[in-house]
Amino acid sequence: MRAEAVHQVEQMLSSVDRELFTQIELLKVLAQSPLLDSDQPNLVAFHDLAERFQSQLPLWHRIILADTNSRMLVRTGYPFGTPLPPLVDEKSYRRVLDTGEPTIGDLAGPGAAGGGLPRASFRAPVLRDGKIRFVLTGVVSIERLTALLTPAGLDPAWRPYLVDGSDKIAASLRRPDTVGRQAMLPTIQAREGGSAGVYDGISPEGEPLVTAFRRSDRTGWSVHVAIPRALYNQPLAYAACILACAGAVAVLLTAAFILLLRRELQSQRRETLAQERAVRMEALGRMTGGVAHDFNNLLMVILGNLEMLGRRNHEPRLERYVSAIRKAAERGTHLTRELLAFSRGQGTQTEVLDLNERLVGTLTMIRQSVSGHIHVQTDLVPGRHTVKLDPLQFDLALLNIAANARDAMPEGGDLRIKTRRAPLPDRSGREGIALSISDTGSGIPAEALPHVFEPFFTTKDVGKGTGLGLSQVYGFAKTSNGTADIESRAGRGTTVTLYLPLSHEELPETANRPVHKETTVGGAASTRVVLVDDNDEVRSVTAAFLEDAGFKVDQANSAHAGLDLLERSGGAAEILVSDLIMPGGMDGLAFANEVRRRWPELPVILVSGYSTSAARATELGYTLYMKPFDMADLVRGIRAHLGRGEQQTAAVLA
Repeated sequence: MRAEAVHQVEQMLSSVDRELFTQIELLKVLAQSPLLDSDQPNLVAFHDLAERFQSQLPLWHRIILADTNSRMLVRTGYPFGTPLPPLVDEKSYRRVLDTGEPTIGDLAGPGAAGGGLPRASFRAPVLRDGKIRFVLTGVVSIERLTALLTPAGLDPAWRPYLVDGSDKIAASLRRPDTVGRQAMLPTIQAREGGSAGVYDGISPEGEPLVTAFRRSDRTGWSVHVAIPRALYNQPLAYAACILACAGAVAVLLTAAFILLLRRELQSQRRETLAQERAVRMEALGRMTGGVAHDFNNLLMVILGNLEMLGRRNHEPRLERYVSAIRKAAERGTHLTRELLAFSRGQGTQTEVLDLNERLVGTLTMIRQSVSGHIHVQTDLVPGRHTVKLDPLQFDLALLNIAANARDAMPEGGDLRIKTRRAPLPDRSGREGIALSISDTGSGIPAEALPHVFEPFFTTKDVGKGTGLGLSQVYGFAKTSNGTADIESRAGRGTTVTLYLPLSHEELPETANRPVHKETTVGGAASTRVVLVDDNDEVRSVTAAFLEDAGFKVDQANSAHAGLDLLERSGGAAEILVSDLIMPGGMDGLAFANEVRRRWPELPVILVSGYSTSAARATELGYTLYMKPFDMADLVRGIRAHLGRGEQQTAAVLA
């Protein structure tokens, strides 16, 4: 019982620590906002950014920015400029100012206007030039912490609970009514006396307990698992008899236990390192997705205005300048596509295909991407291995790996592509196939190996690599519900392995399909388009291009404004074009679903620079354009939708 309780405590604390530090990492990402860089920070824009940031995180209740004089400057949920109340949990705020390090505050109530369970606060300094300019606070619901106290196989008589740094009960699986109360005296004394152990506790009703606990050295929070003393004592008499009769067996079992414990500790160490890496990669993914979103909006404005300029420019001497700007913007588009692949924030066009067949079809392209003095070999496991993935992203991942191998073998070498059946290494038991690409190049230094999948990390010389190749490989693997791994030793080559789950779907028919020609819709001048986008510059240039193409365009800057516009006209629009990410409590996908419910005959096109709901939008059958897109493609897409509508109407009339 003691061993199991200690094991459960370790597992729960690992999950709690990971959750707490995930919130800290998210807060640190927001603290890097350039809106806070100058001596006169743009607090109005930062308030809007914080509102959008919070809207992506369902468990977050508040984001607060305070100066170093305890004065609250920004608080989400309040319009900017509203008089703000004083800070709560002054102690953790002072701790950030004194140490310059992020901290996890103690439990606090939901506030005078709130209700339900207390909440936890996370604070991080906003550092500029080595000095603390502000203190950023995130107030988060503790509901997720309670869910972490429910591991599989836990005895229903055992009582797990979580205690914060001020000895308050932060979560309790069996007694949720005790959350927010001060812990019992034995619990407080155990926490003061050490960071782990087993102690005699007592319940609020006076029932004796045997309690295992562990306190995190990083957060000061601790997990406790209490076992009723009566239940704990039941096996003792029987165990004494067994031990008296089987001393020799006990010695062997003890030796086996020590061996297994050593293996378990090693396994836990590997899991801890993997969890820390997963937290870091998740935080980087959210950060890069947000960066790509803002860049895509900027590129959308640049490319859209270039298209408008190209339609009006008739001076050949200016064309080379326009062409140079367009090429630079298109290169920026390529970079943001790789960022989105890493953060899994773009829509994917997945297909069911045979992996070996796709590999064989890509070999010519791979051989062309490496030089002739590199010999490409294949060792493909026989048979058909069906996978579901985005074929274009798959080809790009292979080319990125091949390009790295080529750069590592300037004097030539071998590139080996191998497939084998293997379960996925996530302990899910899913069947998969491992695709390994090995080179005989210079390898990667050991200190750089843990960072190679991170965006912008590269071991190449300046100007010879963006550091986005392997991050795209990692993002592709995760988007395909698999994972990626890398093995390398300096001077002995590198192996990159993609683990992809096998699909149970049937391969599509390869028979020739009829080709549908694009339908040209006449009378565009009478066609009304409703355009909804919260970015004024993107919306303006898109509307200008559509009007140039002959459409009538009605604009709205939010989902609610778009619904009002459609309500006033009684849904009298031919098509709706809407952004996916919008503030105000209703994003583009929820808006599109509501429009589909009210006006099912109205076609909907969605656009996005980055959104975690992009894949869901395509699954629901919406046409999705990823920013920055060609305006002419959008016009063709609108006309194609209207053409389908006319064909359906003609079919009904016939």
